Amino acid sequence: MGFFDDLVLAEGPVGERVVTAWLRPAGEDDGRYAPPVDRFAPALSPQLDVVGVGAETRVVVTGWSVWPRSVTLHLSVFRRTRRQSGDPRRQSGLRVGLLFSDGRRVTSLDGTVMRGVRFTGDDGLPREAATEQAVGLIPLDPGLHHSRRSLFKTDVDLYLPELPPPGDTQLVIEWPDEGVPETRTPVDTAALLAASRRAHEVWPDLEPPDPEEPPTRFMTVEVSGPPALLAPPLTRRQREERQREEEARRRYVPQADWKRMGYHDWGDAALIRARLEGGAPPQAAVGWHGTTPLHLTAEQGSAEAVSALLPHITDVDVRDHDDHTPLWYAVASMDEATVRALVDAGADVWTPQAPPWSPGRLLLTTPLAPLVRDLPGAVELSPREVAAQEAADALIAAFGTEPLWTEGLGVCFVQGLDEDELIRRLGADPAQCPRTDLDDAPFEPLDYDESLRYVGVSGVAGAPGGCVIAQDGYMPSDDAVLRAISAGTTAYGVYFNPKGGTFGALARDGEIVAGDEIHLRPHDSDPDAYWTFRFWQRKHAFPYGADTLAYCCAAAGLNLAAGRDAVDLRTPHRWVPLPPSLQR
Repeated sequence: MGFFDDLVLAEGPVGERVVTAWLRPAGEDDGRYAPPVDRFAPALSPQLDVVGVGAETRVVVTGWSVWPRSVTLHLSVFRRTRRQSGDPRRQSGLRVGLLFSDGRRVTSLDGTVMRGVRFTGDDGLPREAATEQAVGLIPLDPGLHHSRRSLFKTDVDLYLPELPPPGDTQLVIEWPDEGVPETRTPVDTAALLAASRRAHEVWPDLEPPDPEEPPTRFMTVEVSGPPALLAPPLTRRQREERQREEEARRRYVPQADWKRMGYHDWGDAALIRARLEGGAPPQAAVGWHGTTPLHLTAEQGSAEAVSALLPHITDVDVRDHDDHTPLWYAVASMDEATVRALVDAGADVWTPQAPPWSPGRLLLTTPLAPLVRDLPGAVELSPREVAAQEAADALIAAFGTEPLWTEGLGVCFVQGLDEDELIRRLGADPAQCPRTDLDDAPFEPLDYDESLRYVGVSGVAGAPGGCVIAQDGYMPSDDAVLRAISAGTTAYGVYFNPKGGTFGALARDGEIVAGDEIHLRPHDSDPDAYWTFRFWQRKHAFPYGADTLAYCCAAAGLNLAAGRDAVDLRTPHRWVPLPPSLQR
């Protein structure tokens, strides 16, 4: 009689069974995210230590399962009281980590990656899905058997998909919610490495499945997971927030150079002081065109940052490659306190830096003129310069004080023509072009290609006045349009290119006579109008683009009292279809 014969009933031979799954040879990801339990029996490396102690909690390491190239850490958590918690997954929960001899750290809080998982669909075709996968010390499901889970004992298995490097390894435990402080326990790395050579490969000669064998659907359901007492890793958003906090903390650590200073960082006086404290050279060339820290802080209009630098500066009039001093940039920023700090430090006010313009002469055209008007060596603007500046400022003011939307805007100023005449020159019948809001225009404004075939026309009063063509597009500055409308008069078209640059063209008597990229900071070789219309001024009270529009208006010979409605596409215009000869 066999050993079990009296315990079972006799049965016939087993019937044909359908193969539902095959164990395949090891793949690229084998052992990367979970222990290779299907292929190896692990060697056991004993370790029995209390690695964390709280008032009512003990964390015990009970040993290691060692695979050929990885290990599983086994912990047991013992508690003598259990409390209900409304939030079972807290970042103040149990934290586990390993510190390697090479300085690397892996923890149960190392986050997740997106992992591709291959499977066979109902149609028998291979597919791939994406799932979130823990990395670092990967929590495993210890199962639901009563020997593994109880009310007062919880087993925690953590998988490390590599072997620790030779040398000292420390197991680090912390559990703030249970009052367990950070505790470090040595790990016998040599024993783990030796055990990895004893792991038994169960299927050393595993062959791939027969490709002719049709796959069948096979499904498993997981009904448990890692213990909730483990602290969860930070989400991506939380990690980014922590990174920002760390960068902010390190931002003010003293540093002996000016590296990683962003444009607006030069206005941060605390950051400037931290760099100076660390030994950063105060007069080093650090920016474009040889600008120094004093140039850049002055450009930001930060009097506090400038004052932090001045005690370390031996030459307050240091020049950059464009021959400009820090005071020049402070004037462009129009910050009164910054200008005053540099003037009080002895900065040269009157020496021209883009002849005939000096920092002082520029200030004389602004409300900050009293800061320098009575200084030694003061000059006066000529009556012609005063009149030109007053006219330019009045024309800038004609475009209002509220923000203007100029991105992608095309505008053309035409001297002397009324609306009907301009519409006829554009090849349309004035009677067919009533004034309407954009919502009632004869085209779809959201259709960019269609909207390029129409322009808005508005008359503007002035001495002299004329007309304005406006469009959400470049056609008002197109050469063909300018030639068609400028016979016997002058027209200036401008396009605020959203991809970069503002480009203008001047037409007179049906010919293009000039073109330029405008609103760049002027140099001494640029037209006087670049200075008069304040292209040099970085901060100002008028809306962005008003100075450019005023410059273009003046270039066409118009002198308007009000021009904002004519360039604002949200106001009513006479919408004119362009003939095929003028379309692009």
